[in-house]
Amino acid sequence: MAARKPARSASKAPQVAPPGRHTVKPAPPPVGPSPRALAVGAFERGFQALQQRQFDRAARLLKHVIDGYPDEKELQERARVYLNVCERQGNSKVQAPKSLEERINTATVAINDGAFKEGLGLLRELESDHRDNDHIQYMLAVAYTVLGDPGQALGHLRQAIALNQENRYLATQDADLELLRQGPGFVAALDTPPAPKTSAAGSGARLASKKR
Repeated sequence: MAARKPARSASKAPQVAPPGRHTVKPAPPPVGPSPRALAVGAFERGFQALQQRQFDRAARLLKHVIDGYPDEKELQERARVYLNVCERQGNSKVQAPKSLEERINTATVAINDGAFKEGLGLLRELESDHRDNDHIQYMLAVAYTVLGDPGQALGHLRQAIALNQENRYLATQDADLELLRQGPGFVAALDTPPAPKTSAAGSGARLASKKR
């Protein structure tokens, strides 16, 4: 009688993938935001701070874009434009007559609070004595836009750009000018050439927060 073979162990040997068979590897750790995304984010936060009249914070963010992202040439150019606005506005607080600045701020606050007709009335009073102030002209463009008078708005926007070419960049991103951007004449207004230099220079672009 033949001897019986020993019983096999119930435990199985570990399975090994055959040669050449694909094995699943752990996923790599997630990659952080690209330099482009970081630069755009810093620029957008800087522009928002500028609109909210937080000039020191806006300047820091815009300088970060300029110094920290040398490959973003176009973004750097735009950041320099807005940084110049920050610096010029900071200087205007010392140089400009206090009464004029307070009156402009009062009109701006009225518009921000939705009192558009009140703000428009204040701005028109200011315009009679300060027609060469590009800030006032820009704010008039905003007021007439929200009040549904694009013809008047375009006229004041052209004056604001003629007095200060930096206003064309602000106009392309200002949420309160969205309806004006959708209508005819806006693109042509952006091409308004600079006005001849006069002794009564404008106080700066419209920089007020427009929160709704």
